[in-house]
Amino acid sequence: MTNPTITDLRRELDKAREALKATLVHLAHHAEANAALHCADRVMYSPLHAKVYAAIGQIDHALARTDQPAAPTLDSQSSDGPWATLLADLDRCEHGRHQGDACGSCGPWSHGNPHLKPGSVIGYGLRGDAIVMPAREFKHNPTAWRLRLDEEAQR
Repeated sequence: MTNPTITDLRRELDKAREALKATLVHLAHHAEANAALHCADRVMYSPLHAKVYAAIGQIDHALARTDQPAAPTLDSQSSDGPWATLLADLDRCEHGRHQGDACGSCGPWSHGNPHLKPGSVIGYGLRGDAIVMPAREFKHNPTAWRLRLDEEAQR
């Protein structure tokens, strides 16, 4: 399972990386324009350019170090596409909005499917393990739809 804190930090690192890449382009354009202005035969990049480039490398290293294997996901492009789409739609309210999305009819936010609240048992697997409606943030993780027998006994 992916740690949400690491996911948030990786997202922020990605944002910082993109900002630094834009800064790198800006600094390069500035140095090139300055060289053209002075009719120089070569471009002299500032020490800040090197520091920004190094910071991008450090972010890449941190992203590589915290890379986590992705959990299998359900999407409409997989071989189980139509079934995945059907499962992903189970949390929609009667107005067609996913739980937590904006819905003018439910109020400011959709309340989701009133018949299938997260944690509701919707069926059973071959070995008697319960199939449950997962919480919104886990609905794309196939393992979140299964409830092991020992977990079910604790409910």
